[in-house]
Amino acid sequence: MSAFDTVDNENERRVVAEFLEELRDTASALQVLLGNLRSKSVTAEEGLATLKRDASSLRSNAQALNVPLIKLVTHRLDEYLADLKVLSEGDLDAIQVYIDRIDKLADGDDSGADMPAVARALPAKRAVDIDFGPIVQKNIEVMLVVPEKAMSRIVERELAACGYRTSVVRNPFEALEMVVHTKPDMVVASMELGSLSGVDLGCALSAMPVTQGTPFALFTSYAWGHPKLAGLPPRAALIRKGPQFGDDLAECLSRFGIT
Repeated sequence: MSAFDTVDNENERRVVAEFLEELRDTASALQVLLGNLRSKSVTAEEGLATLKRDASSLRSNAQALNVPLIKLVTHRLDEYLADLKVLSEGDLDAIQVYIDRIDKLADGDDSGADMPAVARALPAKRAVDIDFGPIVQKNIEVMLVVPEKAMSRIVERELAACGYRTSVVRNPFEALEMVVHTKPDMVVASMELGSLSGVDLGCALSAMPVTQGTPFALFTSYAWGHPKLAGLPPRAALIRKGPQFGDDLAECLSRFGIT
């Protein structure tokens, strides 16, 4: 090992240690905040704003470090809070689960936990415009790699109506890491993902033994036979935008045996 490697490793350990201290302090502060929200000594509006700000900060800081489980939990907490407009008792209970998990991670108690199991044990976020009351929540998770928020919400609503859990990742490189770690039941990706295309992502997942069995669908306005779909793995499905969306999604779920 070179001197540069030693310095890099020492720097990384120092940065991770500093982040874990921040994680511990933030989790402790959020535990107090949740108690204050339950006792109504803090307004719901003020408390929700603080929760969103701290969750977003933790997620952002975790992304730069090699802490996969912490990345997962902070990502899911940020997702859970993102679209909340009001806090119900059920939301407080769900957020409590996240904060308790973060507490354990900060202390190193969960370092050997199984990531797919952790992902599915975390409370599912509420989809916009969907009342989960009469819907049976299923242990099926779909990852959406969709940069456009409006588009991702359309797909999320349909999947939520079926009782499926969803998680949205905007970055294709982050998506690759998350698929490896969380093993979703299906991945749905937009055609345009920035430096990579949805076809590129589908090819990458298909090429790696660890992910090649993961069902993959491309969310696009192109129809089969379009030149831009050249190279799409033959096992992949196509979900077209527009009036065909509902039928294509249903056919895709049926084809992959996701019920």
